[in-house]
Amino acid sequence: MKRNLIVAAVVLAAIVLASYFAETFAEKLIVILILAVATAVALLVQKQQNKKVLESQAAYFDLKTNLIKTSLDPHFLFNAINSVSYSIHKDDTNTASENLGTLSKLMRTSLENIGHFGHELSVEVGFIKNYLTLEKFRFKEQFDFTFKMMPYVNDMAKVPSFSIFCLIENALKKGVLSRQEPGHIALTIDEDKNNNVLVVTVSDDGLFRNPKSDTDQPHNIKVLSEMVARLNAINDQKITINYSMKERVDGEPRGCVAEMRIPLDFSYLLKPSVG
Repeated sequence: MKRNLIVAAVVLAAIVLASYFAETFAEKLIVILILAVATAVALLVQKQQNKKVLESQAAYFDLKTNLIKTSLDPHFLFNAINSVSYSIHKDDTNTASENLGTLSKLMRTSLENIGHFGHELSVEVGFIKNYLTLEKFRFKEQFDFTFKMMPYVNDMAKVPSFSIFCLIENALKKGVLSRQEPGHIALTIDEDKNNNVLVVTVSDDGLFRNPKSDTDQPHNIKVLSEMVARLNAINDQKITINYSMKERVDGEPRGCVAEMRIPLDFSYLLKPSVG
């Protein structure tokens, strides 16, 4: 409708201009043809712009959906519910009740953060602890984890939603659980006061891998990379994620270290394009 109105307006303008400024029929025809070509070009440009807007909007909502899938992975939920069911079957009602409470907290956090690309560090840490508690119950002695946050770090600082969780999940599934012997995951949260940056380090002693170069890149790392890229596009300061390998005494690679640096002065107000 809008496009038809534009065409009608241009045609009318062409006729008026041709009537006033062109003397012969040929001159009038040339004026009309020139304006017709200009209109066609303008409409083509508008069509391309509209296409880019639609693609941007689709990418925005795809990211939202993928973020929900990351925090509420169906496979993980199925296993967590099975663990609760197993405890009930064994008449261990206390453990079943604890696991069910932990799972409900985890799901509540996911649902409350739908549509938000940033939330408080305390929310992120709470989600991770609940996730690892459930996975620890399932995998028993196959892994353990430690958590250290420096006392001067503000736990109300904003971080990308489920970003640290993605690194933790990758360390567990692709690192520690991929080896035969028990493994360890360590999460450290510090602050670089000189640069006003939150420094998050996730390390494991599992199999070494570089998520950025893996041909079969994990879904959660893809989502994390896309979210960081889109957030960086609307900020002057940038979030950075670097991966490096840990070495054993004999020099062989053993595990991975992921360091994410998050500016404390950062905007998380991603919006779909509106044209």
